Amino acid sequence: MACTGMEGVQRRRQLIAGLLAAVAAAASDWGYLAVIHSQNAQPPYPGVVPFVTGYVAAIAAASVVGMAFVVAGRLAAAKSVFLSAAAGSAALGFLAIFSIGVALLITAALLTVAAQTIPPIRRRRSWLWPVSGAFVAVAALIAGFVVVGTF
Repeated sequence: MACTGMEGVQRRRQLIAGLLAAVAAAASDWGYLAVIHSQNAQPPYPGVVPFVTGYVAAIAAASVVGMAFVVAGRLAAAKSVFLSAAAGSAALGFLAIFSIGVALLITAALLTVAAQTIPPIRRRRSWLWPVSGAFVAVAALIAGFVVVGTF
């Protein structure tokens, strides 16, 4: 089903913002690995690098999933996924501010733009899924660092 008019323009904006966020997350992941490999150092906690790269890859994947929800017309789910990924990206961006933090904060901003291009969801407790998704994203980040021994 082709979208025309204002709906088509809005859907293109949502998809472009989601795509830019996915590309930014993938570039952040690649940049992080490039920095780590250029330093030729052994990290004090060997599980940190695989965890961070996996977490950033999950942010990129969440952006792609959000785009799939947009294409399917499931805007409430797309908004929840975009905002959850933005929360995870922002949290890791603040923790990694001296390496890939700025790139992750840019990714979080792009994901927020993607979510904000979706019109308000007119449902009872429409805030519940995005907020709980953001909590899960940040909790997964903290749990991952606890498991690898950083916290």
